[in-house]
Parts: sequence; C-alpha cells; structure tokens
Amino acid sequence: MDINRTQPLGILADILIVDDEPNNLRVLSNLLKQQGYKVRAVLSGEMALSAAKLTPPDLILLDIMMPDMDGYQVCHQLKNDSDTCQIPVIFVSAKDQGIDKVKAFAVGGVDYITKPFQVEEVFARMECHLKLNYLQMKLEEQNYHLQAEICQRNAAEKALKEQNEQLRQEIERRQLTEIALQKTNQELARSNADLEQFSAIASHDLRSPLATINGYAQLLQLCGKEQLDDKCNNFVEQILKLCDRTDLLIGELLSYAHLNQAQDPFQLLSCDRLVQQALENLGTEIYQNQAQVTYDPLPEIIGTESQFVQLFQNLIGNAIKYRREDSPRIHLSAVLQDNHYLFSIQDNGIGIEEKYSEHIFQIFKRLHSQDYPGTGIGLATCRKIVERHGGSIWLKSQVAQGSTFYFTVPNKQRVVERQMIAAIASPN
Repeated sequence: MDINRTQPLGILADILIVDDEPNNLRVLSNLLKQQGYKVRAVLSGEMALSAAKLTPPDLILLDIMMPDMDGYQVCHQLKNDSDTCQIPVIFVSAKDQGIDKVKAFAVGGVDYITKPFQVEEVFARMECHLKLNYLQMKLEEQNYHLQAEICQRNAAEKALKEQNEQLRQEIERRQLTEIALQKTNQELARSNADLEQFSAIASHDLRSPLATINGYAQLLQLCGKEQLDDKCNNFVEQILKLCDRTDLLIGELLSYAHLNQAQDPFQLLSCDRLVQQALENLGTEIYQNQAQVTYDPLPEIIGTESQFVQLFQNLIGNAIKYRREDSPRIHLSAVLQDNHYLFSIQDNGIGIEEKYSEHIFQIFKRLHSQDYPGTGIGLATCRKIVERHGGSIWLKSQVAQGSTFYFTVPNKQRVVERQMIAAIASPN
C-alpha cells in the first residue's frame, strides 16, 4: 500500500459494507467499485461478524439501525475479538444526534458519517483511515523489530556485567568489549536509519496536510460561524479536535522515534532540579487534581537533561491521570544499589493487574483507552529513555491499591567506567 497516494487505495483495499437496506448496499457498493475498491456487502450484524472473522477486511462501513443486532453491538463484538479488533470501523447512519456519535466512538468506531452523505466525503474519510491504519500496522511491525533489538542488547548487557570485574583488572581484554560495542553501534545505526525514514514520512505525509486541514477549519470557524448552522459548526469543532489529537499523536511518535538518534552529550544532572522542572510543566494537572507530590533528596546522575525531565514528567503525569476518587498522592525516592541507583515513583491510583505489568510498556498498548485520554506512547518512551541510559524499568501494582514504578540508572562511577571502555575500544 503506497502511503504517498492522493487517489483512493483502489483494489488494494478490501471494504465490508453492512446495511439491512439492499438499495443502500447496492448504491454504495457500486460507487466504491467504480473507485477500484474490492467490496463485500452483507445485510445483518451476524453476517458481518462472520465475514470479518473469516477474511478480515481493511475497513468496515457499518449502519447502526439494523434488526436483531444494531451497529453498536456489531462494533463492540468486533473490537473484543483479537482477530478483528484492529479493523477500522466507520459508522454510516441517518442518526445525527450527538449522543449517537459519542456512543459510536465509545464502542470503537474511528469515524461517523451522517446520511445523506456526500460521496466525496465518504471517499476522503475512508482514504484517511486506511492510510492511518496502514501506518499504525507499520509502526507495530517496526516496534516488534525494535523490541527484538532491545532484547539482544539486554542479553549483551548481561554478558558485559558478568565480565565487569575481569574488565576492571584486565583491560587488555578490551578487544572483546570492542566487538560487543561495535555490534551495538551497528544495531543502533540500523535503528536510526529506520527511525529517520519514519520521521520524514510522519513529518511530510502526515503533519503537512494535517496543518492545512486545521488551518482551513480555523478559518471556517472564524469567518463562517454566523453563516453555518449549529450542526455544521459542530462538524468544524470536531475537525479541530481530531486535528489536535492527531497532531499530538504524531508529535509523540516523532519524539519516540528521535530518542535513539543524536542527542546532546551526557552531563552531570541534579535529579532534584529535574523533578522540579517536571512539576512545573505539570502545574495545571497538579492543581486541577489537587495532587500531592513529595520526594526525598535525590542523587546526581549522568545523562541527557531533556530526556530525564520527560521521564519524570511522564511517570508523575501517569500517576495523576490514573487516579481514584481520593486526591492523588505521589512520592519519589532513590537508593544506591551496587553500581546503580534504584528510583521509585509510588502512587495511590487505580492500579493494574500483575499480568499487564509488561504490556503497558509497549507502544500503543493501553488498558483504559475509553476512560482516560492518551496515545499509548508515554510509558514506551519512558522505557526507551531508561534503556538508552543503561538502565531498566518495571512496575509493581495492585488493583485499587496503587502502583510503584521502578527504574535504574548507573551511578557516576559506572558511567565513567563505561565511557573509558568505549574510548579504549574506539578505533579513533
């Protein structure tokens, strides 16, 4: 699938239309086929579930008002089936009340088109969601490969730790270290090349048209508000909200992609100052939620300032977001263990089940997507920052009792030792 196309995706896209009115199916099917789409049409929710399960389509156009099983129920079952949960569902209905649209998005719909519709609008929205779904699949594929590379690097890190004492006493064995470092550098170089390509695609092919859409929508809201009726003004507001949400997602994806690329050099950092900066950035959220954030005296570490501010901000913000009825109470501390510092961020939030403690660190993996805002990238970014600095991150939690995030950072002596080994192993 070519993400640079401006014309419909044509025969490359398989569309499933669900509507209990044969005339509606026939008209919409003919229109899509004329545009080159592969089209399947069914008359009921049960038939739709069977067809999607047997051969998952690229996109589903789903009517709401159907006998036996309405569109909401069909979408709910699709999203709760691992074989069909990734299929984008666009509701097409004559129901135009706000509550109908809210319910459609709540059960997992990605868009809502009101009948009677403009054919060009249907094509444009389909094209948009087909491209977004394709990009998401590519990102998940890329994340799988990145996770495999991270596992390889963790294995190499474990081997290096086992040889740490011998390396201190026998620097002549630097050749082995050099080989391991060269291998890591090659993996990082390949990773950076993929991330640079992704960044260019995201910046050019997503942000540029998104900015144009946002700009025209703002002009329409500013200049045409009096000429448009309430329904049209609501459409404009929805466009602006979706633009903001998509721009936020793209921005966080770009930030995630850039973490392994060239950064400012490591420097000595005061964690007290880093936490204070993070709290200033979260001032509005702290005030609105009446959160209490405390921390013990924290150590100095070596790393990249902007990334550690982002790390503390993401973890504290996460604790505020997933709160219970009580005001959030968050406490940070750190202790020295062997050659690294162990940090902890404890909260009194909603907690999660132990089986999901690894799941939440994967990109786009969210447990409360319908109840809490977010992109599913924040904790994946935290993991990437910690691992880039030679540490690891994990979670201990109990449902309705709260959570504690832990991460490790090498102490100053350990960082200096690693830098010396890298300098000795470098051919320059």
